[in-house]
This record gives sequence, C-alpha cells and structure tokens, in this order.
Amino acid sequence: MKAKTKTKSGFSILEVIAAVFIFSIVTISIYGSFSAGLKSLAQSKHRIAATELANEKMEIIRNMNYADIGTQGGIPSGSLPQNETVWKSNQKFNVQTTIRYIDDPLDGVVPNDSNGVSRDFREARVEVTWGGIQLGKGVVLVSNIVPNGVESESGGGTLRFNTIDSTGVGIEGASVHIENNVLDPRYEDNFQTDSTGSILLAGMPVGDQTYEFSVSKSGYETVATLPPYPTNPSYEPVDLHGSVIEGELNSKAIIIDKLGSISLVSKNINDQIVPNVNFNLEGGRILGQTVVDPPQVSETVYKHNINSETDSGGNYTLNDASPGNYTLTVSEPGFTLIGAETPLMPFSLVPDQDAILTLIIADNAVDSLVVKVFNDATGERINGASVRVWDGASFDQTLVTGVAGQVFFPPVVDPPVTLTAGQYNLEVSASGFQSYSGTVDINQLTQKEIKLLPE
Repeated sequence: MKAKTKTKSGFSILEVIAAVFIFSIVTISIYGSFSAGLKSLAQSKHRIAATELANEKMEIIRNMNYADIGTQGGIPSGSLPQNETVWKSNQKFNVQTTIRYIDDPLDGVVPNDSNGVSRDFREARVEVTWGGIQLGKGVVLVSNIVPNGVESESGGGTLRFNTIDSTGVGIEGASVHIENNVLDPRYEDNFQTDSTGSILLAGMPVGDQTYEFSVSKSGYETVATLPPYPTNPSYEPVDLHGSVIEGELNSKAIIIDKLGSISLVSKNINDQIVPNVNFNLEGGRILGQTVVDPPQVSETVYKHNINSETDSGGNYTLNDASPGNYTLTVSEPGFTLIGAETPLMPFSLVPDQDAILTLIIADNAVDSLVVKVFNDATGERINGASVRVWDGASFDQTLVTGVAGQVFFPPVVDPPVTLTAGQYNLEVSASGFQSYSGTVDINQLTQKEIKLLPE
C-alpha cells in the first residue's frame, strides 16, 4: 500500500520580494498622482483668488478720478502703492500696480504728435503673484484709462529704454529699475522689457542726467548707470544717467551679456602643480576711463580687478565673470609667468563661456630659456617656427612654437637634459620668413624675443 504525501503551497523569498517591489511601485505612483493632483488643485484655488484680487484692484482704479490715478513714487504720481501684500483664502499674495502714460500713435507720437499732447491716456497694469508660482505665470490685468473729454495733459518727453546684448539683439524679460531723486515727489518704478528688449514711457518730466537705471536678468550682467565725472569722483563712466528733453523722444540703451567663468590652473613647465600662486586678474566689462591731466595717460577701469592666489591644488575659479578682455600677472616671489596654454594671454572671454586657463610658471633661479618668436612686420606671434639651441658640446635641442609663438628650454625629454649658465647658439626659422642666427647668454631664467622678417 502506497503512503500518501502531503504538499504545502507557498511563496518563495524571490516571489515575496518581487511582490513587495511591484506593490511599492504602484503605491508610489498612486501617491505621486494624488500629490500632484492636490498641488494642481491648490494652484487652481490660488489662481482664482488672485484673479479676484486683480479684478478688485482694477475696479478701484477705474472708479478713481482720472487725475488721481497714479502710484506712490511713480509717474504719474498718486496714492496707489506700487507693491503690497494681501492675504486672501489663507494665502499670501503680492500685488504690483503700475500706472504709466501712453502716447497714442493714432495722433502721432513724440516728436511728431499732431496735437502736442504726449500723455494721451494712462495704462493701468495689475500683476498678482504668490508663493510657488513660476516667474511670469501670475495673473496680469491691463486696462487703458482715458480722460473725460478732450485730452489735455501735456509736458515732459518720451523715454525709450533698450536692453540689448553685444550683438545688438534685444533682451526680453530683463528687470529694469528707474528712479529720479531730483523730482518732487521722488520717482521710482520697476519694469520688464518687452520682446524687443524695450520699455516706452510717455510724459516723463524733464531732467538732465537725473534718471538712474539699473538692469538685470538671471544669468546676465547687472549694470547700473552712474553720474558723470567729477560727480562720480573715480572715473568717467561708460553708462551714464539718462536725460529727458521736453517734447522729444529720448533713447537710452544698456548692453548686458551672459556671464561666464574663468578657471585658473598654475603649473610648471614639467606639468606639475604649483600651489598658492599670487596673481592679479583684470578685465571684463569696461566701466569707464580715469580722468587725468596731460601728459598722464588715462587708464581703463574694468569690472574685475582681483588680487588673489591659487589654492593648494593650484586652482582658482571666478564665477559670474563679465565678458571682455582680460590680462593676468603673477606676483609670486621667485617665479615668473612665462605663458599660458590656450587661450593666449591676454585673452578674451565671450558671453556664456567657461574658460580654463593653464598658467605656466617658471622658477627664476633655474637656468632656463624662453624664446618668443614674432612677425617683425605685424607683431603677431609665429606658430610653427623651428627653434634650435645648442652649445657645441652636450646640449642640442630643437623645438617648434605653438599658437603662443614660444618655446621653453630645457624641454621635458627622456633621458632628461639640463641647461647650465653660459653662452648658447640660437637658430630660428619659419616658412615664409628669413632665418635668424645668433647667440644667447643664459643665466637663471632668461627670456629672448626674436622678430623674423617676412621673405
């Protein structure tokens, strides 16, 4: 008689792990969808409340006397706050109100206005934002408010402000702050540039270099205007305060470019890190020129003038670097900056560039030779010149210049070679140029410039 065997069904450990994993994925997905739904619902409620606030504010403006419609510190001036915080439905909202004059193109704009009135009507703009909303995604209402009867507000001029990059392209969405501390009441307002990088303000009071501008945008330079010399005692600025002339179209432009970065690495000719090298880095945006009496020569004032040093790893990084030309000098006792790997020194930082500059540092006490080769006609460095240095005994080396137009002796070779103090023969040749032959006396770090004549 056969014995009956009982078997029990169940789950293996792998099956349990797989089931838990699948359950976790499903649970997380459901939770994520639920959470996203709640956030979307909350934002919808906030947008409804913001729309109600904007409508309420706009109705208040529409019910005001035309002559009273203006903001505190704005043009036109009035009692409306430019910025205020309002709580509604347990949510904090920021309400920004802008009132400005509009010169209607239907009757011509300054300076060709047919009736001589540039303040044809007023534009009211109300923007409501709240925490968690993306920039530019708030509620915006705009309304034109016209005077009763015939337009009669005259005076002032029209101010056109442009924000462009160095290629002349308008910068959309730049934040522009304008103020005039000479006016009574004092004027101060904030704007965003349109798709062409412009702001057009009609009916602005007359002022001679009394309008102060500052412009900024994320990832770009921040630039502010300055008064002329000697009110600004340091230098004559490039970006001066703006003016408004009665009955004229007054234009003011500021150039801003995308920021970059400059990373420095200090090494010796053997490609070994040289730590803690002191340097001066000057350049970037030109702010102005110093004012001096002849025969002194004025100097250019740059955005950056940095005295610092590389770290223990031979590194230094300048973030938010302004585009422009840069020069770098080394002030490390006992060492000399003999050159840099690309880019050449001085170098130009273009907008949105992350430049890496390797500095080649030489020990002044070591017998060595730097030969720099130039085109005698143009002064340009010669790439591909053959440079031979020899003493007729143990040293005979030939190197070819790169884009920097220079070579360094002794070269890094295997087996290693060394230079000792003394006189050496020097021969330089390049295609399309007359060759040079001569001698050079080497004593510690020695630098020699050779100028080749074109054939």
